[in-house]
Amino acid sequence: MSKYVKELMMDQLRDELSGSRSMLIIDFKGLDAVSEHQFRMDLRKKSIKVRTLKNTLARRVLTDLGVEGLSQFLEGPSVLVWGGAGPAELAKEISAQLKKLKKPQIKGGAVDGVVIGPDQVEDITKLPSREELIGRVAALALAPVTRVVSLANAPASALLGQLQTIVEGAPADEAESATDAVPEEA
Repeated sequence: MSKYVKELMMDQLRDELSGSRSMLIIDFKGLDAVSEHQFRMDLRKKSIKVRTLKNTLARRVLTDLGVEGLSQFLEGPSVLVWGGAGPAELAKEISAQLKKLKKPQIKGGAVDGVVIGPDQVEDITKLPSREELIGRVAALALAPVTRVVSLANAPASALLGQLQTIVEGAPADEAESATDAVPEEA
């Protein structure tokens, strides 16, 4: 392969990875072509990109991007995956797909530029998604306000409930007298 072609490949990988600080490296050894194609199609639906790497060129690009620690995982056949809604979603989806296929394995990866091993990737799959975390924070922020509103409405609703019970429980003559007995404000 000529130097010009290698430079083009490295530039293309740099462009594809620009802005992405979370990625995983997978070993596809033992996976047939049909399963690999289905794997790629499933990930494409979730906006996760897949790229087979030439290890020597990938080492240079990853070093340029500031995640040179991933070089330790670039041995043998290597496939890079990145994208998706966030690091937790990426790890969950890849882990689920690989468990279904059984043969490929995660070599390692990077989350926001920090290099992680295969065991740590499994730990990330147990984290809640970004949307779940935002929901939890919003619920915690709204909890005091919700309590204040419910406490402010409690006396009015209790009074309304008592009046409704009186009106429903009394015969028609008594209900009219009960409403007549309530003094009007001037």
